[in-house]
Amino acid sequence: MQFKLSLVAASLLATLTLTGCNDDSSSTPTTPDVENPSPETGNPDTGKPDTGNPTPDNNVITIKAIDGYLANAEICIDRNNNNACDTDEKLTVKTDKNGEAKISKEDAKFNIIVSAKASVTSDSDKSGKLGNDFQYIVSASDNIENKIISVTPFTTMAHTKDITLEALASELDLPLNTIAGDYVAQKESDDNAQKVHAIARSITTTLPTTIASIDADKLVKTTTDISKILDEKINNKEDLNNINIEFDEKGQAVSKEIYTTASYFAAGEEMWAVSLNKAFATQEGIDHAKVISANTLEMTRYNTDKTSTGEFTINGDAFVSDGEADTFIYMTHDVSLAVPQNDGDLILWSKKDLRNKEAVYAETFANKTFFYISDDSKNYNPDPMMAKMTFTNNTVIITEEGESMEPLSWKINGENLFIDFPEGENDMSFKFIAKDRNLLITEDSTVKNMFGMFVANEGLAKDLLKKWKTSSN
Repeated sequence: MQFKLSLVAASLLATLTLTGCNDDSSSTPTTPDVENPSPETGNPDTGKPDTGNPTPDNNVITIKAIDGYLANAEICIDRNNNNACDTDEKLTVKTDKNGEAKISKEDAKFNIIVSAKASVTSDSDKSGKLGNDFQYIVSASDNIENKIISVTPFTTMAHTKDITLEALASELDLPLNTIAGDYVAQKESDDNAQKVHAIARSITTTLPTTIASIDADKLVKTTTDISKILDEKINNKEDLNNINIEFDEKGQAVSKEIYTTASYFAAGEEMWAVSLNKAFATQEGIDHAKVISANTLEMTRYNTDKTSTGEFTINGDAFVSDGEADTFIYMTHDVSLAVPQNDGDLILWSKKDLRNKEAVYAETFANKTFFYISDDSKNYNPDPMMAKMTFTNNTVIITEEGESMEPLSWKINGENLFIDFPEGENDMSFKFIAKDRNLLITEDSTVKNMFGMFVANEGLAKDLLKKWKTSSN
């Protein structure tokens, strides 16, 4: 069959580029109102559409999903005790911006599962939406008189190990009252809460997508390792509020900063940006930005060495300048993505210098599936596409629009990902300019300014594709 990716077929002519910090921008995407749910949200007692008759307060329990506070997360009542969110167990109510949702006292007597979804659920710790799926669970309890039930990484760990929170607190050498409560709110009065919050935030990055896939003993060991790393940071007088401990492809612990949009663009911060459209990237190149004072950004364009200065404001997840907004739909230290309001573009921002390559390993791809997104456009109007790439140890099957190619061989060639196409077709050779645990940003090693990305989560990939397409209309 003829592979449809223009960047792979013929001469890898795809486009991805940089609008950097020009005045292109994007309005904040519409999201469900989790503070004031619509009627579709349903009655929290039954999970059925609300009839307009509110449940009396004495029959209602509040659950609170906490890493930071998880907003727009799904809730399931595990009535059959199989540690899974079955279709008929899913409530229509979702968590609000404080991670809270009301459920009936009767439902609170079962295990409760909270499902966070990539590109849908947000975390109060950072801007944008999550890049991965995961689940928390809390064991059923007859003691529900407290009116609030926390569902956290710690309740999840205790449930999967089939031990009490008291026993888990002892095993982890952490205070029970902190891991059992709202450690985010407790940070102002509890010296232990900052560490517990950092542990919870870091544990979440290691979780598989479902409760059933969790290796409880491994999770406890990972938590202990994270705790020791944080103790070292405490001894070094480091602030844990903006730190995440993650594990790379080699299993090595790395410390990454986390950001809200406001802290990302705080005074003294610097970053790099490039458009993921080839035409824009060719015209503009990579921009280096520095916040030289509150709400003042200095931009230097590397391909011209020209520097400009402009004022900006932050509105939620949006960076606003000259009345236009670039809305951040995903944000980490190394890879952040923003959609401009008027341009039909997708902009990569990073705290690292995008001119420098990232190391990549066979472990990054072997026996994993990624969703590759690139822009097939040859002008400033984007034409983004997506292909599924399923890797084994030495082959990859590429599927686009339901059609699959024959398996191709792949390898890590130096620091590039190399995919060997049949004779007469161009091979693919990618270098990586930025990466985190959910996204790997590529530049073709032979075609300047042709960018793309490997996305680990299908839901996130589809949402990125949709937002990119929508921004061009």
